[in-house]
Amino acid sequence: MTKFNFDEVTSREGTCSIQYDATELIFGKKDLAPFWIADMDIKTPEAIREALKKRIDNGIFGYTLWQTDCFYEPIKKWWSERHNVELHNDDIQYATSVLFAVAAVLKSKTEPGDAVMLTVPTYNSFVGLLEENDLKRVECELDLKDGQYSLDIDVFRKTIEDNDVKVYIHCNPHNPTGLIWTKEQQDEMMQICEENNVYFISDEIHKDFVRPKELFYSVANLINKYEKSIVITGLGKSFNLASLPFAYTVSKDYEIQESITKLMEQLHCGTVSSLALIALETAYNECGEWMDALNDYIHDNLVYVKSYIDENLSEYMSLEVPKATYLAWIDFSKSGFVGEEVQRALIDVGGLAISPGDLYLDPGHTHVRFNVGFRRELIEDAMKRIEKSFKYLEAYN
Repeated sequence: MTKFNFDEVTSREGTCSIQYDATELIFGKKDLAPFWIADMDIKTPEAIREALKKRIDNGIFGYTLWQTDCFYEPIKKWWSERHNVELHNDDIQYATSVLFAVAAVLKSKTEPGDAVMLTVPTYNSFVGLLEENDLKRVECELDLKDGQYSLDIDVFRKTIEDNDVKVYIHCNPHNPTGLIWTKEQQDEMMQICEENNVYFISDEIHKDFVRPKELFYSVANLINKYEKSIVITGLGKSFNLASLPFAYTVSKDYEIQESITKLMEQLHCGTVSSLALIALETAYNECGEWMDALNDYIHDNLVYVKSYIDENLSEYMSLEVPKATYLAWIDFSKSGFVGEEVQRALIDVGGLAISPGDLYLDPGHTHVRFNVGFRRELIEDAMKRIEKSFKYLEAYN
């Protein structure tokens, strides 16, 4: 019995939550049950909440210095204890957000029209970044067999060589598929990138959602070997703190680190939140046990979703329980229905807001991404709604 209550009922009414308040804008209908954006419906750890209250009681929130032990030491401790990576102060740099840091690297390492490679399916915001910066999107499609994704390293190499790729954006662990990259895979991928003068960006925002955590292998282990690389991560996903903008980078490429800082200065967006700094210190010093318990809870939710599908929806869909993230990448290819009609049924019949696979460049257009970072009661209700949607499609097609 865990001492953390992830089944606690909490209202987000009046909090201006994108998860709830922007759902109508995105999906075109009111009162949908939202399971789309990667934002957990679970409270931030009590230790962090109490630390924030104490900091607020001080009453002054002036300009905040991040280049202190309050920033470096918790990060080094967390990475050493949880990921077996030893970092030095010079390796770690503050950034406004993960996507800001990715964009800054792209601006530094590319010119308009240059090719940037993604493994697809892929995180949708990467696609947007390339469009915004007038960059050519090159897709390296992941192999899918029996619900498991893998990378053909020869295809990876050939795609880079044939398209004169300048930057590869890596997602570790992979969003939306939940793929966990091994040490050997990433070493080989980075070697190929080095041989072809390709800069390697590793977005590791989901790094703490790996079960067991020992399966996670960070690119930070390889930065001494491959200097043209950078790891970018933050607190937003792990501790449900997305509304406190705060990220950091890990790299031996101090020139690229400096370019990120300079861009923040040029755009006047480098002010550090004093609350985010307190959250970082508390999260990484005190919340490891909470993180472990949450991963257990997320795993149980995913197992429940798979069991429900196997027992009630096996003629329509399948799910292999991912060992990473809190996102179920559900395959409905066996249903024979196309993505657009599935999405319409989920909205109009099921009353659900779930992200369609097309958003993530799903090659087969046969998946949805379902966020299970909710209390079990809501997951159970959502599965009934999904069943209702597919039964409707079967009856009227």
